[in-house]
Amino acid sequence: MPRSVPAYWLYGERLSERFPDALHIEPIVARSSLHGWTIQPHLHHDLFQFFLVTRGGGRTRVDGRDHVLRPGSLLLLPPATIHEFAFLEGTDGFVASAAATSLKRLFDSEPETRSLLGVPAVLHMMPGSDDLAALEATMHLAMREFSANLPGREFPLGAYADLITSWFARAMRGVRAGSEPLRDARAGLVRRFIERVEARFQSHEALSEHARALGVSVPHLSRSCRELLGRSAAHVIQDRLMIEARRDLVYTAMSISQISFRLGFTDPAYFSRFFAKRAGVSPSDYRAKA
Repeated sequence: MPRSVPAYWLYGERLSERFPDALHIEPIVARSSLHGWTIQPHLHHDLFQFFLVTRGGGRTRVDGRDHVLRPGSLLLLPPATIHEFAFLEGTDGFVASAAATSLKRLFDSEPETRSLLGVPAVLHMMPGSDDLAALEATMHLAMREFSANLPGREFPLGAYADLITSWFARAMRGVRAGSEPLRDARAGLVRRFIERVEARFQSHEALSEHARALGVSVPHLSRSCRELLGRSAAHVIQDRLMIEARRDLVYTAMSISQISFRLGFTDPAYFSRFFAKRAGVSPSDYRAKA
């Protein structure tokens, strides 16, 4: 079992080999066929990645969870998501990669978008549907612009990055259909809360302390999370711990005790109960099945 997961700019490329474009887009076959249709576990620090499978399929493991891929499958990967693929030979589609800095204008003007894209997701749509056809057409045009390497390409590539990102944000909003539209201020609050949890989840900071630092009450923070994310603020914190626990169990050789201490638990037995309650199996059983 690997002790660390490599970070790349694009798979197989060192972090120093940053591409200068607002958007990088390529066929799935271009990179996966070079690696025997198997992409080993890795992550990207600053990239949002958007996959569309148009032919073939296979499986992916995202932060320790397995998913089946088939034509019409869509994959959203926020920065720092550990992922791997075992594609069927001949699988194709698109993978679009956009740096978070390239999407700043979109995130600033539509704060909810950043929150909608903050959690990895695997979606499945019916091949041939209008929405899927629109995304495929957009990706085709974006790849043609990317490949042409014409002068002034940064502006259209930036526009395509915004279009593809917005498509996935709308899809994620549809997944959470039934929630009332949120004001920008509330969406911004949730985004700041997620960022704060990301920076402090190992400290097990009380929800009341998060709320105090954000200048709101605990009920208001939790209500905002429920309306935007479909889960309470407390669950946001717990889910972040579970993501990290799954990563460590699948991708490292650390003992259960070492993982529990790394995640801020003072008692490995309590960590095991915490994990089992949310995963339905003990940490050791989860690792054995991974």
